[in-house]
Amino acid sequence: MKDKLTHIETKIHQLKKKKERIQTQHALLFMKEAQKILQEEFSPDVALKILKDHWNGASEAQKEEWKKCASSFLLSSYKTCKAIKNHNPASQQSGKAEASHHEHHGN
Repeated sequence: MKDKLTHIETKIHQLKKKKERIQTQHALLFMKEAQKILQEEFSPDVALKILKDHWNGASEAQKEEWKKCASSFLLSSYKTCKAIKNHNPASQQSGKAEASHHEHHGN
């Protein structure tokens, strides 16, 4: 029984670490996309101000439309992460396992 609990706690810890890695990857990809759009004018403060102003000034209909597009960013970030991992020999092994998991679970 204690071994099972230890195994579950270990798995929870691993999943939390994986969640943090994925959140960090999404944040980095978001920053890169913002840099592409704003080019030399980019700074995190400017990007955040633009985001805040547009979100606060948008209608509910516009916000719903933006929310519908949310999955396309995550899908493109997953593909980008997968491409990055394929070029990084150290992470290729874990990338294959994650890709297999995502393909089987429809993510």
